[in-house]
Amino acid sequence: MRYNDEDIEFANLILTDRENLDDVEVNAWMEDPEHVKLLQEFATAYQVRMNKNFDRDKEKEFARLERDIYERKSRRMTLRWSVAASIILLVGLFVGRTVTEWRDLDDARVLAKTERNVPGAKAELILSTGERVVLDRKNVAIEGLNEMGIRNDSVTGLDYATAKVEGKEIMYNTMRIPVGGFYQLALSDGSKVWLNSMTELRFPVTFTGEQRKVYLTGEAYFEVTHDSVHPFIVETPDGMEVKVYGTEFNMNTYEKGVVQTVLVKGKVGVRGGVLGKEVVLAPEQMAVYREKTGEIQVENVDPYKYVAWKDGEFVFERETIEEIMGRLSRWYDVKVFYSDESLKQKRFTGAISRYKDIEQVLHLIEGPATLHFEIKGNVVTVQGGQ
Repeated sequence: MRYNDEDIEFANLILTDRENLDDVEVNAWMEDPEHVKLLQEFATAYQVRMNKNFDRDKEKEFARLERDIYERKSRRMTLRWSVAASIILLVGLFVGRTVTEWRDLDDARVLAKTERNVPGAKAELILSTGERVVLDRKNVAIEGLNEMGIRNDSVTGLDYATAKVEGKEIMYNTMRIPVGGFYQLALSDGSKVWLNSMTELRFPVTFTGEQRKVYLTGEAYFEVTHDSVHPFIVETPDGMEVKVYGTEFNMNTYEKGVVQTVLVKGKVGVRGGVLGKEVVLAPEQMAVYREKTGEIQVENVDPYKYVAWKDGEFVFERETIEEIMGRLSRWYDVKVFYSDESLKQKRFTGAISRYKDIEQVLHLIEGPATLHFEIKGNVVTVQGGQ
């Protein structure tokens, strides 16, 4: 559907001037499922273009936003929200925000690359000698006994573009991301890696030899620099390898004995162990390797659900509350208890910013999921809703 200017402008008003709109008019407009989809996409595009002044030259900005909406549809998943659930979530997420507030949120996301979501939690770099360097929001050069030329940037993260080592021996460094942490890393070949909470990546200071090999525990998103001569390999503790030549993909090893690989673009080969058969993935496919059986299952997916964490979002599509609370506990460092085991199987669909407080996130979930969350310190108790 091609949205007209009136619908686009009304969506803009809902996001920025909701308090001055008539409730009956808003509810009537949102009875159309296409309007709900527009508001979802508009809110996403708004975050991308939050540095724009929407009060200036509206016709031009609306046209650009409309293009953004259609461009993003090729990457974003289409969430099958009911109209009622959409209203609850979108009002909770976006109603009443001003353009200035969106800019503030963008600044918070930039700082979150180096300032941890959990107070006091800091990413660590472990050098080849075992020396630990705490990474905080400073532009500094990092050197050890065996390595030099490593730079830590306050915005773009750790950069090994100019890194060097003493001698010809391969020297490894390790990035360790704590609960509630998030960090970006540029490897010596120019490949970029985004590291999620509770993640560890071991990698050479400089790549030498016939392959570029790194070791992952946790979750990371890779943008690999193309090099047909030197394949890039990611190995996990579960004995799985992903072999790539230049591509974008996400790997998740949080569940013990299970490795999940989602390909965004390019081509990767997934192998369960050195002697296992290689399975080649196409874009928008996911491979799930289970160490217990040694099998690799492949299915078609929309990648955005699995990579949205990199862009500062939780995206849930009919996920169980148990799965959702597992993700939230890794980010907010909370322990979760259930008043009834059956509550674990309730499901929820929605998209929520990772930079909200956990109280706000849980409040947005409990209505549509008919639950109640009680928070005391770092303990969350899940109870049935009324």
